[in-house]
Amino acid sequence: MKNSAIMSSNYTLCSNHSTLNREFHGVYATDLLSAAIKHAEHQAALITLISHDNTIACAMMIDCPLVIITSGRVVTQSMIEQANQENICILTTSLHTHEVIVDLFTRGLL
Repeated sequence: MKNSAIMSSNYTLCSNHSTLNREFHGVYATDLLSAAIKHAEHQAALITLISHDNTIACAMMIDCPLVIITSGRVVTQSMIEQANQENICILTTSLHTHEVIVDLFTRGLL
């Protein structure tokens, strides 16, 4: 599914608009990046409240095309620049992680 399918009034795009054209296959939600490295499926979207450069580095390691930062966490400019370089989509939302999962499920995106 294309990253753009997630866009709604609940989500804000932080990375380049072109990153919405990438596709994700499934999701993995965690607040432990080491768990994502070990367990996330190839090209799964990562849902986390961890807003740090290491989140993008993790996404690069697991070939994650989409990172959704939850709970209204602020995304730094360095995260955005790194994500744009690697063509990784960053979305932010004020929703909590479990609410994002419910939202995606309700809209038939999971």
